[in-house]
Amino acid sequence: MHAEGPITTPVRRGPGRPPKAEAGDTKTALLRSALKLFARHGYAGTSIRAIARDVGLSESVLYAHFAGKQAIFDAAMALAGPNVTVVAIETLDAELADRDPVSYIREFTAAVLAAWDTPEARQLVSLGARDGLMHDPVLSGGIDHALAHLATVCRRWLDNGQVRADVGTADDLAFSLLAPIAHARMLWMHADASPEQREAARGRATRHAALFARTVVHTRPA
Repeated sequence: MHAEGPITTPVRRGPGRPPKAEAGDTKTALLRSALKLFARHGYAGTSIRAIARDVGLSESVLYAHFAGKQAIFDAAMALAGPNVTVVAIETLDAELADRDPVSYIREFTAAVLAAWDTPEARQLVSLGARDGLMHDPVLSGGIDHALAHLATVCRRWLDNGQVRADVGTADDLAFSLLAPIAHARMLWMHADASPEQREAARGRATRHAALFARTVVHTRPA
């Protein structure tokens, strides 16, 4: 006969309390569902019940994660707000900016467009337009951060003679590069945009960045 091992009693969780990993997945699912519904129906038109049902959960499970609709809204805004732009910029090679401004402009544009073309980021744009939040600090924060970052880089380029000094200040250069890209995002990278519209927006933004680089960056002699 095989010796029997010790009898163990399974650890019991409280009713309705999932494991930590599952709880994290549930919270993320609720946030994504909320952002989708907010973008489609607006804040006022989206109920707690609708968010819970969209994920296939009860309202009591939702309240185990969030105090109420405002808490969900705030967390959903944080999920797709300025942080995505900040993260995209921070992934860039810091030395590339000083070594090769043209390549940096291209990489910066690609990183920002990728961050802005996720479903959550596009839903945030639709929510902002639907609920009149285009001037909300959460939405404008990402642009402000990107502008400040670009201005710092442009200032170094001006100091090093890598860009034309007769076209404007560092702040002017930063705005001239980013504004058309942000404009393309607002018009053609929203929740209801078709794949063709999104592709056209990325193309316009990329061509603009290339034009900006050709216009302001000093070419090195061959």
